[in-house]
Amino acid sequence: MSARALGAAFAVAILLGAIPHRSRAENAVAYVLDATAAPSTGRVRVEIVFPAPLAAPAALVMPRGYPGGYSLVLYDGTVENVKGVSPDGTTLAVVRERYGPRWTLGKAGERVARVAYEVDVARMEREIHDAVATSKVRPRYAGFLGYSVFGYVDGEERRPAALEVRAPEGWPVLTTLAPVVPAPAGKASARAPDYDTLADSQVLMGPDLKLSRLDGTIPLVFAAYTEGAADLSLESALARTALDRVQAYFGDAPIRQYTVQLELLKPLEGHGYGFSQEHVDSGTFSLSVDPGKEAKTGEDARDRKLVNYAHHIAHSWIPKRAFGAGYSPNTWEAPPIVETIWFNEGFGRYAAVQALADGMPPAEGAAFRARTLARLRAILDEAPPFIRRMPLVELSRSASVLYSADFRIGMSTFSRGALMAAEMDDRIRAGSGGTKSLRDGLRALLKMPQPFRTEDLPVIFQSATGVDVREILEHWMKETKR
Repeated sequence: MSARALGAAFAVAILLGAIPHRSRAENAVAYVLDATAAPSTGRVRVEIVFPAPLAAPAALVMPRGYPGGYSLVLYDGTVENVKGVSPDGTTLAVVRERYGPRWTLGKAGERVARVAYEVDVARMEREIHDAVATSKVRPRYAGFLGYSVFGYVDGEERRPAALEVRAPEGWPVLTTLAPVVPAPAGKASARAPDYDTLADSQVLMGPDLKLSRLDGTIPLVFAAYTEGAADLSLESALARTALDRVQAYFGDAPIRQYTVQLELLKPLEGHGYGFSQEHVDSGTFSLSVDPGKEAKTGEDARDRKLVNYAHHIAHSWIPKRAFGAGYSPNTWEAPPIVETIWFNEGFGRYAAVQALADGMPPAEGAAFRARTLARLRAILDEAPPFIRRMPLVELSRSASVLYSADFRIGMSTFSRGALMAAEMDDRIRAGSGGTKSLRDGLRALLKMPQPFRTEDLPVIFQSATGVDVREILEHWMKETKR
């Protein structure tokens, strides 16, 4: 390389914040998340370095959805200043695709060594009104959802990923890929087996981030940020209880730890705070610190908090490890049409409810289960006729993009699935004289090759329990109009 070319490469490396990465020799794609200026600018900078230069043209892709989100989220709208660089430091032409979330890097005959871009996180939060779907930056806190800031180059997403995080000086940093408590200050690093795992992780930082670790069969890392009064000891205890009972229900420990990201936020006008989101081995719970008139108290409030934690924790088994066609691998550029959301959300919810009930004294557990199932039946009773007329597959297809946008569809989807699961559980317990339950069927399903076929569920469950539930499945797959 000439002195001039070497100088140009060095200058561009400084401009993009490039540093040597051992991962280059390990065939990993290196990601740098630079949030050092985020508190003052509301922006982060992301750099992606490839283990070997790629043939141009290459395509940078930003997600427009995420596993279990069941909605279109235009994260690409907050991406700016995309730059591609060749091995000799030459800046490559970058062209934004007209419709999709893609940027073309370079031209035929060129090579792409790295790409860098900025994400306007402050704008993201202004424009995405679902609080659980957006990253956030505050003067003393930042929480980043992987899929909202990390893109990938098409064809490279199956490679391992090596992540380096840079934070403002002195800020503790936690990545859910490898959470450490107490968190290191100023920087952190972690690895992921592929882009999907990196994208479904979170990076949290700041002096107002409250961290604790609660030991158990699956250790719990509790990471909380609150903009008002909150009993974090109670919240962490409820999360610990939920994790213990869900783990006991499924009977194995497929993840090394679980991280709860709890954000209790002052409501922004027009924003929604009623949803939480599961990830591979963590959950994001972005809620209002001021629940307003609809706030529940006492027993009902505890029920709902426990179910919310347990439901999203249960997703680490269903559907992260047991799923129907279309769920995995995830389609990042557009929400996939999934015909088994009723299983993902309904069976996952029922498993959580039954897991919690199993951990209570028998009478208390039975009452808790009955209260919860009654709420689900009320949802179906109150659903509009057009939703009742939908067969379950059609309802799930609609929920693939409208789950939270029209929550009548989302609630009906999980309610039908959960009540199907409850009826199957009752049938199995009665038919086996109490020696078997749906839990045995779900444990067997988790050991089967994935994705499963819906018509195979009764076969798998009967093999594990000795009880035929096919008639129940066929009944619930039909419309529910009255």
